[in-house]
Amino acid sequence: MVHRWVALLSLVGLALLGGLAWTPPAWSETLVQSTLDSRIALAFRVKAEELQRLVPASWQISPAGTGPSKDANLTVTFAERLLDQDGQGKPVAVATYRLVALSTQVKHPQTGEAGPMSIRVFSSTPDGVPGFYKTAVQATVRREQTVKGIGVEPGAVVETWEMRNGSGGTIELKVQYTRATPSRAKGEAKPRSSVDPAIWRIYRFEQAVDVLRSIPAGIDRVQSYQLRVNVPEIGKLFDGSEQLVSISAVPVYTRQTFLP
Repeated sequence: MVHRWVALLSLVGLALLGGLAWTPPAWSETLVQSTLDSRIALAFRVKAEELQRLVPASWQISPAGTGPSKDANLTVTFAERLLDQDGQGKPVAVATYRLVALSTQVKHPQTGEAGPMSIRVFSSTPDGVPGFYKTAVQATVRREQTVKGIGVEPGAVVETWEMRNGSGGTIELKVQYTRATPSRAKGEAKPRSSVDPAIWRIYRFEQAVDVLRSIPAGIDRVQSYQLRVNVPEIGKLFDGSEQLVSISAVPVYTRQTFLP
């Protein structure tokens, strides 16, 4: 019963990780990218007024209404891109890299449109700057991960990330946790750019999600956690008032990206 509940929570809470609905592709869509990632995502509740300043005025911040990230309005995703391929399936020039992405869920009060919006991406590949959404900046991103397990044990993980951008800003994460059996899910999302909401693509993905900590769901397999953010442009979001809502490990994330 517990495993079924965790699986349900994982599915419902995927909104902050990229979306839920699975929709067959339209004939007019063009496949432009396929990726394979390993990720860890942190969902926060931050000051709504400060977060709203980072998105266009015509769009409103829309916190998660249900699931393990309920009431969170900001997601920080640490991703190791293991493979990046173009629309023909060929690896791009820099096919392996790391990034840190900040996103939020938004809605348009007049049109009713809703979905994720890219706020900032710190990318370790020059080819990803400024990126499709025009929100990426060059950075050095380092990841260290240690996994220990014996026999049929899920295993224990210590994970460290460090981002340094060109202006001296840093984001540092260290988390230690015990793994559990992940839940598999497919989904679709249509992320937009906070620089220009008219810029958007279609993501269709499949992922394995292990919810490590969720305040709404009462899940906690995190032994230690530390996040330090020293980036002036997002400093007011992380001034000590932010509340961690959930941490999810995503050991496998595969995605196809389409242009409409």
